[in-house]
Amino acid sequence: MARTTIRSSRHRMLGRPDFSQLETFLKVAETRSFAEAARQMGVSQPAVSQTIARLEEIYGGDLFERRRGAPVSLTLIGRAILPKAKLLLFLVDTQLARAVDIAQSVAGSLVVGFCSGLSRGPLKLGIEDFRNTCPDVELRFLEASANELHRQLNERTIDIMFAPHLPNLLGGPNAQEHLWDERLHVALRKDHPLATNESLRWADVSALPIVLQAHSGDMSTFRAVAARMGARPFECVLHDVSPGTLMDMVALGLGATITCPSLTAPRTELELLPIVDENALVAVEALWPEEDRNPIRHRLLACVRKQTTL
Repeated sequence: MARTTIRSSRHRMLGRPDFSQLETFLKVAETRSFAEAARQMGVSQPAVSQTIARLEEIYGGDLFERRRGAPVSLTLIGRAILPKAKLLLFLVDTQLARAVDIAQSVAGSLVVGFCSGLSRGPLKLGIEDFRNTCPDVELRFLEASANELHRQLNERTIDIMFAPHLPNLLGGPNAQEHLWDERLHVALRKDHPLATNESLRWADVSALPIVLQAHSGDMSTFRAVAARMGARPFECVLHDVSPGTLMDMVALGLGATITCPSLTAPRTELELLPIVDENALVAVEALWPEEDRNPIRHRLLACVRKQTTL
């Protein structure tokens, strides 16, 4: 005859089961045998029986009906506990696996800031490589001026920023790393007399009406161009517009602009000519909090670095 004991519904649980006890309970429920559960778990049958007996003390009643020569079956208490035990162990396993993934830089999240247009070139290729190697990392992006990115980095609302024309910020709260150099180019309408040249020099550029971006008061591009022009006078108007709108202005004949290839989407009506003077290179750099050892960020940096050496 089956032995089933259920104590008073007023019974209060005597302690709390641990994960190993619940795993034993699930294994017995799955195999419907104390002996088979013990064999699959690599323990003795008395050990399984003792674990189930302890659980039955905790829950205040039998979890299994035992019939001599027949498979065990779940009691009402056992059937009530079964789905909750499965869910609890699943959640624990899932969270532990995610914690390991985060520690190994294959899961988590990262907020990446970049200057307008830097979604091309080595940064774009590095992000693609990162996504292929770490598909479970959630990436969020912020496109803004270098000044705005630096402010948000200091406020810790972004994890890393990529920008050209940065001053030397070493010695502050952030780490700074030079990633690659880009040659400055001039964007002209295709019908401009200089558009047939293969390249330009600063002396050619100084004779052009220049339009530059000064988004959110960021003067870094203008300062970089002015430093490279030296003593040459040049005509320049600053506009608080997006890079795309700046190129629209060039297409409308409102002037030429100075940019980098990774900041400029190809336009059929425009010609992009390199400036071949030695001082026409601009550094693209990464900035991130010095004290933050986020392994996901360093995995992204490694992917971007790799693209700069190919």
